[in-house]
Amino acid sequence: MYKKDLQLLLNTANFPNFFFLYGADNFQIEFFSELIKEKYPNDEILKIYFEEYNFSKCSDFLSLNSLFSEKKLLEIKCSKKPNTKELKFLIELCKNNTDNFFLLEFYDESSRQNELEKIFENNFVRFFKIANPKEGMELLSMKAKKLNIDITSNALYTLLQSFDENLYLAASELNKFENLKVDEQTVQTYCYALNTGNFDDFFEKLVKKQDIKKDLENILENFNEMAFINSLNNNFYKLFKILIYTKIYGKIDFKELFGFTPPLKVGQNLSSLAFSIKLKQYKEIFNLLLKTEYELKTNSKLAKKEFLISNILKLVKILKTT
Repeated sequence: MYKKDLQLLLNTANFPNFFFLYGADNFQIEFFSELIKEKYPNDEILKIYFEEYNFSKCSDFLSLNSLFSEKKLLEIKCSKKPNTKELKFLIELCKNNTDNFFLLEFYDESSRQNELEKIFENNFVRFFKIANPKEGMELLSMKAKKLNIDITSNALYTLLQSFDENLYLAASELNKFENLKVDEQTVQTYCYALNTGNFDDFFEKLVKKQDIKKDLENILENFNEMAFINSLNNNFYKLFKILIYTKIYGKIDFKELFGFTPPLKVGQNLSSLAFSIKLKQYKEIFNLLLKTEYELKTNSKLAKKEFLISNILKLVKILKTT
């Protein structure tokens, strides 16, 4: 099932007593695992994390009677797929005893787990990276609600963007504000962003064809190569969407484009940057970024820092083309 189906299921009384979470977003796996565990009050819990996995220990926990507990919860977090037969046995122990609950969280973003999906029948969710800032803000809002944080939409947007739409890091920052009221200024003052090299400032200077030498040095010190390319891709794609939408509809509607309305100054700046780049330039930019990403992923002998600097110079040349 998908995340929306899980959210509906969490609002029902009959939640299955074995469940599997996996996918491309660790924050969502962790966050929804906590919501699921709240659905199953237990007398005793056994948490098995990664290399601690031991089948005998898990099966004994679910199968042996205890004087002190009736309802048992087995939670396994892993990055390598456990033995199929062992998982089937643990699930059978839950099917045969409704006081048992088994939750498997699989942290491997690279692949689809068809076999595990079949083993858990329909009791699984595969998570995907957030499709847009609106989805990220909704998830952060859910986290804030659990922490009793009164937070504005602008603050959620600022937090998400400060961490380059990394939900895990942005959500971790929310823990600072439990039981408090939070606005945009609070986030700017107390949250320390992933992009310590001031990526937003760098990107704006890049598009405006200003001197980026010092900013680029800072960025390359604080970003890994793939994070840097992903950030460039994400930011250019936002500008591209604004330009295309305006050409089609003759206006800008940020709520329609991104699912939310950014602060006025942010919106005006995004529009200005978007219109400063021509369609032909966008095509060349995306081709260059795709080739750069491919080389970074496939060429193990690559001098990555020098390669990135060379390609950023190519990017600057594209932007300066009239």
